[in-house]
Amino acid sequence: MPSVFGDPGYAPLPDGRRLHYVSQGFSQGEGRPVVVLESGLGASRVEWGLVMPLVAERTRVVAYDRAGLGRSTPDRHRRDLERMVEDLGRLLDHLGEERYVLAGHSLGGPILRAYAAANPGRVAGLVLIDQAVEDLPFYYWRSVRALSLAVQTVTIGLAGLGVKIVPKEVRRILALFPKEMRREALAEMTRASELRATRAEYAALPEGFARLRASEITLPPVPVTVISGALAPSKLERRFRPELVAAHRRLAEAQPMGRHVLAERSGHMVPQDEPGLVAEEILRLLG
Repeated sequence: MPSVFGDPGYAPLPDGRRLHYVSQGFSQGEGRPVVVLESGLGASRVEWGLVMPLVAERTRVVAYDRAGLGRSTPDRHRRDLERMVEDLGRLLDHLGEERYVLAGHSLGGPILRAYAAANPGRVAGLVLIDQAVEDLPFYYWRSVRALSLAVQTVTIGLAGLGVKIVPKEVRRILALFPKEMRREALAEMTRASELRATRAEYAALPEGFARLRASEITLPPVPVTVISGALAPSKLERRFRPELVAAHRRLAEAQPMGRHVLAERSGHMVPQDEPGLVAEEILRLLG
């Protein structure tokens, strides 16, 4: 089935699952690495609809759906960080390039950092966009997690009954997309299967983050750009945004070729609110 987000393809996995991806642009014969985009928690290729055309002007760019999201096969395995890193590696093997520039938003940041630490020779550069920080206590609060999981369970049940719930922030983001993209995105993100995959990622989050924090991973000596959203529209964000930005800055400063960028007009959703900035920082790494 065609997708308005790019030319579709599927990466087969050893257990029979398939990861759906879309690509735009070309890099053959130009000596430029392919750019692969990793979405945030519960997000599919849809997240990159405004960024991909800008990057595709210079090189091939690929966005994919993690297991159970978009058009990818659901996964019966626990969806912890290690499993997502493993799937990413299979996708990159399928694409067949020697090295990649990897860009990830939110949860995508820890996934890419874990992959890069384990596979330094395959990474030409990293762009981490308002990435989740495993040291932030918010991810481990049991009360917040219990409430979030309960809300997700109810939402899944309603979706199964045909009741489509689209949060206000999601509606705001989708309004930024062209009509065709918005229609395709809504058709997928309101399905019960999509919501179950999101819940599975969220349920395994604290244990994966705890292991990542304990491992003290070392990134390869490649250019690393960390983008932070500057705005904090909610009370909770206002509480943790300064701490998150400070952690982003420390990460960038710890890298030999690190760079920290503040997205002045964005909160957490930088790829939609400032796609030009995201694309500019990705393209900077292509040389």
